[in-house]
Amino acid sequence: MREIIRKFTMGHPKQVLEPVVWHFLEGFTMTFPAVAVYFAINLFIKHFEYPKGIFDEGYWNIALWMFGLFILQLIVSTLTFLRLFLPGAIHSTNNKKEFIKKIKGLPLGFFSKTRSGELINTFTGDFLAIEQSMVGSFTGLLGIVCSCVITSVFMFYFNPIIAIAFYVTIPVSGIIIMASMKMFGHLSVELRSAKDDTAEGLNEYLSGMKTLRSYNQIGEGFSKLQTAYRHLMNVSIKGETIGGALLGLALTLVRSGLPLMCFVGSYLLLGGKISLISFLSIIVIGTKIISPLLTWIRYTALLRAQYVSAGRIDNVMKEKELFGNKKIESLDDIHFENVSFSYTKGQTIIKNISCYLKKNSLIAIVGPSGSGKSTMLKLIARFWDVDKGKIKIGEIPLNEIYPDNWLEQISMVLQDVYLFHETIRENIIFGNENVEEEDMIYASKLAGCHDFIEKLPKGYETIVGEGGSTLSGGEKQRISIARAILKNAPILLLDEPTSSLDAKNEVLIQKAISNLVKDKTVVMIAHRLKTIKNADHIIVLDKGSIVEEGKHEELLKNEGLYQKLWNLQNKSKEWKIS
Repeated sequence: MREIIRKFTMGHPKQVLEPVVWHFLEGFTMTFPAVAVYFAINLFIKHFEYPKGIFDEGYWNIALWMFGLFILQLIVSTLTFLRLFLPGAIHSTNNKKEFIKKIKGLPLGFFSKTRSGELINTFTGDFLAIEQSMVGSFTGLLGIVCSCVITSVFMFYFNPIIAIAFYVTIPVSGIIIMASMKMFGHLSVELRSAKDDTAEGLNEYLSGMKTLRSYNQIGEGFSKLQTAYRHLMNVSIKGETIGGALLGLALTLVRSGLPLMCFVGSYLLLGGKISLISFLSIIVIGTKIISPLLTWIRYTALLRAQYVSAGRIDNVMKEKELFGNKKIESLDDIHFENVSFSYTKGQTIIKNISCYLKKNSLIAIVGPSGSGKSTMLKLIARFWDVDKGKIKIGEIPLNEIYPDNWLEQISMVLQDVYLFHETIRENIIFGNENVEEEDMIYASKLAGCHDFIEKLPKGYETIVGEGGSTLSGGEKQRISIARAILKNAPILLLDEPTSSLDAKNEVLIQKAISNLVKDKTVVMIAHRLKTIKNADHIIVLDKGSIVEEGKHEELLKNEGLYQKLWNLQNKSKEWKIS
C-alpha cells in the first residue's frame, strides 16, 4: 500500500490525508438519515395502534433531527467538494511542475530513447488520470472503505445472519474483480502504448508534411496513422467489452445481496426470530450501504488503469538526472581526459579522447561525417555525461558542476536552428527577457538581421512559424546568432552554422560570428576548412579518435587526414555537372 500511495502522490503521501478524511466524513454523514429513519420506524411501530401518540413522543423532534442531519450532510458534501478539487488542482499543478523540472534535468539520452508521443501522453493523459484518482477513485476508495466498515458494524449488530446474507456474494464478486483488475492491468498497458503510437504518428505526420507532399505520399503517410488509430480503437473496444462485462457481472452479484438479505430477513421475521423494527432498520442500512459498495467496485476497476498511469510517471521520476553542486566563478581551460562515450551500448562514438581547449581561443573540430564532432560538442555542453574518463573545467570535473551554472557559461549556434512560434522579438530575447530594447537592436545589428527584420510587415513583432518555417535558413541563423550575442556567454559552441547556406548568406553569417567570438572560448565544428584557417588550434577526428592536432600550416605539412580533406575540398571546386 505504501508503494501504491507513493506512486499516486509522486512521493508526497501527505497529499492523500485530507481527501481521505473528507471522503470518510462524507460517507459517514450519508449514514445519518438511516439512523434517523431507525428511530422514526421504532416510534411508528410503538404507536402503530394509536398513531396520535407519535406526536406526543417526539415525532417533530425526529423530523427536526432529520432536517438538521440533511443540512449537515449538505454542508459536509459541499466542503468535501471544495476541499477535494481546489487542493487537488493545486497538488496536480505542483506535481506537473516537479515533472517538468525533472525533465529539464535529464540528459538528452533520455529523449533519444523515449518517444515524444509517450511524453506527451504522460503529461496529459497520465496526469489527468492521477488527478482524477486523487480527488475520486483512490482517495474516495479509502474513504468508502472506512464508511462501509462502520455501516457493516451496525448491520452485524442488528442481526449477523441477515448481514451474512447481504455479504455472501461479496467473495465471488471479489474474485471476479481481481480477475478483471488483472485484465484491466494488461489492457491498460496496451491501451497506453496504443495512445503513444497515435500521438507519435500524428506528430510525425504533421512534422513530415513537406516531405510527404514532395514525394506524393500524403495517402501512404496517413495510412500509417490510420493503422495506429485503428489499433487504438480495437484495444479500446476489447477493454470495454471484456473488462466491462466482468465488471458488470461483479456489480450484479453485489446488487443481488440486497434482495437476498430481504428474503432471509422476511424468513426470520415470519419465524419470529427478529422484530419488525430490527428487520426494517437493517433493510434501511442495507439500502444505504449498497451504493458505496457499488462505487467501491467501480473505483477498484478504474484504479487499476490509473495505477498504470502512476507507474509511467514514476518511471520518468526515477530517471537519473544530471547532477552537480559546484559553481565556477571564472572560466578556465577545458580538458578532455581519456573520454569515451556511446549513445547505445556497444557502439562507441568517442574513443579515449584527450585534449586541451584553451580559454579565450578559437578551437576548430574537423573530420569526416560520423567521426564524433557533434558528439564532442554536446559533451562540452553536457547534454550527456561521459561513460569513461573526465571533462574538466580547470580542476573541476564537469559532472560536478551545477548544470544550470554551466549552461549560463555557454551559448550555442547550431546548424539546424529552431525558432519558437512567437514573435521575432521573443525569439531573440529568449532567456534574456529583461534585456533593454537598445541592447536587443544592437545585438540584431551585429548579427546582420536588423535590416531584414525592419522590412517585415510588423518588424520585431512578426510571428514566425513553428520552428521558424516562415523564414529562410540564413534569416533563422542570424536570429540565432543575435540570441547568442545577447546572452554574451564566455563559451561559444558553433556546429557549422554556414554549411547549408548560399554564398551571400554565408558571408553575412561569418561576419556576424566574427562579432560574436571576441574575447570568448570558441569551439567550432567546421566542414569547410577555409573558414577555420586562422583557428588557434585544430582537432582532427576520425572514427571517434583524435588523429591530428595543431594549426592549419602544421597540419598541411603532416600529410595526414587534414591535408587529404583540404585537397579534396579544393578539388571539389572544379566539379561541375557534365
